Amino acid sequence: MNVEKLKKSKEYSLVFTGGKRVSSKNFNLQVLDTETNSLRVGITASKKIGNATKRNFVKRRMRSLININFPRICLEPKDYVLVAKKGVALTKFESLSEELNLLLKKIEK
Repeated sequence: MNVEKLKKSKEYSLVFTGGKRVSSKNFNLQVLDTETNSLRVGITASKKIGNATKRNFVKRRMRSLININFPRICLEPKDYVLVAKKGVALTKFESLSEELNLLLKKIEK
């Protein structure tokens, strides 16, 4: 299944207000069941992460994690929002991948 982006503020707001939420050390993951036929993911990295360079680095890592993990685990069409927390820039990629896998399995239950 292809992974598409959430692009509009309204789409993010719908997930934030009506979605199910799971947290871990480095991420918050929210999911909302939708009527669309595609898996859509949005990412956010606030200014708490750091300056623009750090935020862009974190968003690149998150996009890579999404492309690796989401197609394997998420089989139903839903909207997801992945929010980065402060320590994500310093954590190793492999441990972030494991952490995201655990979050996805937990939220799919």
